[in-house]
Amino acid sequence: MFAKRYPKALFLVLLGIAAPLLAACGASTIEAPFYDTTDVAGFKRYAAPSNIMVMEVHDGQTGIDDASWANMFSHHGFAPQLTFISPQQAKAEAGSVNASRNKPTLRPKHRMVVVVNPTQNTSRDAMCEDPQNAALTPGQAKTPIRFAFCSGDSVISELRANVENPIDRKKINDLAPTVIHYLFPISQPDRNDDHCSRMSPGC
Repeated sequence: MFAKRYPKALFLVLLGIAAPLLAACGASTIEAPFYDTTDVAGFKRYAAPSNIMVMEVHDGQTGIDDASWANMFSHHGFAPQLTFISPQQAKAEAGSVNASRNKPTLRPKHRMVVVVNPTQNTSRDAMCEDPQNAALTPGQAKTPIRFAFCSGDSVISELRANVENPIDRKKINDLAPTVIHYLFPISQPDRNDDHCSRMSPGC
């Protein structure tokens, strides 16, 4: 019904979604995100009250260390922007004796999870419960990388990117803004709203 009444509006909605997903990352493509809540922004505020969030990386393919992954994905997306730290950094922070009023509040169970070349069953809640990755197939043109915003063992939001091999820091840098934009949206459309396009993420 919406498409018949407002064909031009529907085209612009689809274009607005597809263009960033397909074109923003050059040699990479990002699949439509999955949301298990309409309140991602609320979970984000609770998960990172100091705007600092743990990033858990399962790589073994790119040679990029965990701290570099965290740094490349920091300070993107809607305000307040997040600074990511590795689990090792979080553990060091938690064990620091230099407690002060300015010490950040960290909630390690609420975290971003990254899996390079995930196994077939590593998606949705498995991203948060027991993420697994596999060795690359020789000659593989692109490597999937799955990203999730986790609350304990439950997924809040998730998406997958397909990155042209070999993966390097520039490709990850180029990918980061779009991933963060869709993983941590400022709001989610109401699925019961008549103006919520079924082709839109979250609808």
